Amino acid sequence: MNYEKMRNELFTHYTTVADGRAEEFCDRCVAELDAKYTEGMSVFEMKRMQYRTISDNIDPVLFKTSPFYYETGTLAAQCDGARDFRGHRSAGGWVYWKNQHLFEDQDPELWKLMKRQKKEKMYLICGPYNDVSQHFCFNHRPVLEIGLKGIYEKAEAQLEGANEREADFLNSVCEGMLSIKKISEKFAVKAEALARETDDSEVRANMERIADAASRTPWEAPKSFYEALNMYAFMRKALGSLEGIGFSSFGRIDMDLYPFYERDIEAGRLTKDEAYDLVAKFLVTFDSHFDRDIKFEGYSDHELENTYVLGGCYPDGSPLCNDLTIMFLRATREEQLIYPKVKLRYSSESPKEMFDEVNKDLIKGTSVVMYQNDEATIPAVLATGRTIEEARDYLIFGCWGMNGNGYEKFDDGSYINLIKPLELAVHRDFDKMAEIGMKFKPLDGAESFEEVYSIMCENVRVLLEERTRVTRTGGNIWHKVDVLPLFSSTLANCIEKRKDFTEGGAKYRDDRNELFAFANLVDSLLVIRELCFEKKKYTLDQLLEAVRSNWEGNEEMRVDATRCHGWGDGSDESSGLCRRLNDDINSMVKRIKGTYGGKIVLGHLAYTEVRWWGEMTRATPDGRRNGDYLAQGLTPSRLNKIPHVTDVVHSMTALDPSIFGGNTVINLILPPAKMNLEICEAFLRAAAKSAIQSLQLNCTSKEELLDAQKHPEKYPHLIVRVTGFSAKFTSLSPEWQNEVITRNFYE
Repeated sequence: MNYEKMRNELFTHYTTVADGRAEEFCDRCVAELDAKYTEGMSVFEMKRMQYRTISDNIDPVLFKTSPFYYETGTLAAQCDGARDFRGHRSAGGWVYWKNQHLFEDQDPELWKLMKRQKKEKMYLICGPYNDVSQHFCFNHRPVLEIGLKGIYEKAEAQLEGANEREADFLNSVCEGMLSIKKISEKFAVKAEALARETDDSEVRANMERIADAASRTPWEAPKSFYEALNMYAFMRKALGSLEGIGFSSFGRIDMDLYPFYERDIEAGRLTKDEAYDLVAKFLVTFDSHFDRDIKFEGYSDHELENTYVLGGCYPDGSPLCNDLTIMFLRATREEQLIYPKVKLRYSSESPKEMFDEVNKDLIKGTSVVMYQNDEATIPAVLATGRTIEEARDYLIFGCWGMNGNGYEKFDDGSYINLIKPLELAVHRDFDKMAEIGMKFKPLDGAESFEEVYSIMCENVRVLLEERTRVTRTGGNIWHKVDVLPLFSSTLANCIEKRKDFTEGGAKYRDDRNELFAFANLVDSLLVIRELCFEKKKYTLDQLLEAVRSNWEGNEEMRVDATRCHGWGDGSDESSGLCRRLNDDINSMVKRIKGTYGGKIVLGHLAYTEVRWWGEMTRATPDGRRNGDYLAQGLTPSRLNKIPHVTDVVHSMTALDPSIFGGNTVINLILPPAKMNLEICEAFLRAAAKSAIQSLQLNCTSKEELLDAQKHPEKYPHLIVRVTGFSAKFTSLSPEWQNEVITRNFYE
């Protein structure tokens, strides 16, 4: 089927119209809200007024070639709903902007300290003290089951006996439901008018279909596969427009849509070809929001934060793969889509059909799917205290965020930079330590490796405790700055407890520490142990002086460092130390109370910081020079040229996956000359038996990438996994192309 006409209409809108329209809408709504605002309004009153004002002003956008209704016209093209998105503001941010000063006002000195710590890249928070704008997963299941009307009635019933604050929350949920209903009805009215005006039979069919569905859903629960599928598109845009936060997952779409698909097929209302056509059009819709040929140069230039999950398992643990799983994978491949991002859950028991469908593109050099290993992930979720049903139903969203499906929201993007305590200790930067309020003990004079290891563990503990102290002290007034009744409305326990998510309404409220540059820290410790205390080729003081001088005049020592055992080489030496350090850090965080009073779970993740933070990091004992790249997640450092991918998988079998409740990621480049569907399937089944969780695969050669640099016109469809997203290799800046080219290419 050809979707070129639809692509062109949507692409033209999103690349020429959407941003300007959204800015004009924002300016108009903010001015109106400012005029209506009165001192003393509660934050819930402000949010209700925001919902009403935005829904009253929305003039929806319909596309003649599309059967879907969703575009509110209030968000920039690439925006996921977040109120501030790469220079674009959306009206949904009004309440937050009005009150955001409270974060600073509550403790100005803490605010300044936090700013200094973040400036020095000690850690990352996607927000002030909390992840207040992105990485939200809306629970669509209640909308599919009872519609917005059912949610409204559920909140309304809880008003009896509620106190003033509880009633404020519940009334805001009801107002939010009515505002979304109003938006949907506007689509119906507009579609009816367009259907009357057109002479084009295809356009009339689309508009009549929209008019019928939008007049009922999502206020009423969807009745058909089409209505259920459209619900995801509509709710993403409506929620983002009204709430001002980024919703980055459609959820487990093949599982949750299947009952609608099955009923329509059995009743003869839908054929498999018609279902596939709807799936393809749905995915093309969101792939048309950006220009994939724009040069990727910055932090997240091609990032749309739009994902969905396929595969995994049923509640009883049996593998999930149905007609829709294959349709979504097939449409992604046939239409050469990058977005929405596919998170494919797999296990050693997954059917061959699913492996073959997803791997067809991979072995040809197109990498757009992230593979998530159930056999390592489910035990990790279980270990965080979730039930077996909750663990089997987990979501992966955003880049690698791991979240319970409908009962929690972590502060994601919370990177803890493990290389900074090492850097500041090695380089004895006492002035910087004083500036950021963290004191790290130097390694100089240590008389054994165990002493070095003990010092580094203590330095890491200082960082972990200080970061959590800052967020715990400053982050618990979120509910005074902004509240999220729409997000909370379908989150487990919020309506029952009559509490907004920001006030602790969710079932779980744990914290997450995502460790950054872990492999560089492990490798640095391995070098110190091997060269200074085992082989005794150099003294510790000699090694530290070489690092401080950026290895100048010490090239032989630097080469020796890169030839030591390194994480991922499959050796007992590297695997043992990696497991020991992971276990010790896990023990540390178990003794720290999280930001919201819950537990802290660990992960190993990193985004484009592998380059940006690397450029700001001085030389380290693993052989890195000033400014060199840092390792991503549990991906082995590129300084150690590990020949075989089996070494990396073997290394991961040595780790305990149950302690990684925050997820881990590994990047691997497979050799295209040796890969076919059978070998790729066998590799994934073997990887499922290791501690690998998120697996990002490329299947290309260095020679091909170098040729693509010289002759980009020959490689229009070469799509590589950069980090938490994929992009055309020819769209990457030379600096980002080199980042990919300098990775480990395995045999």
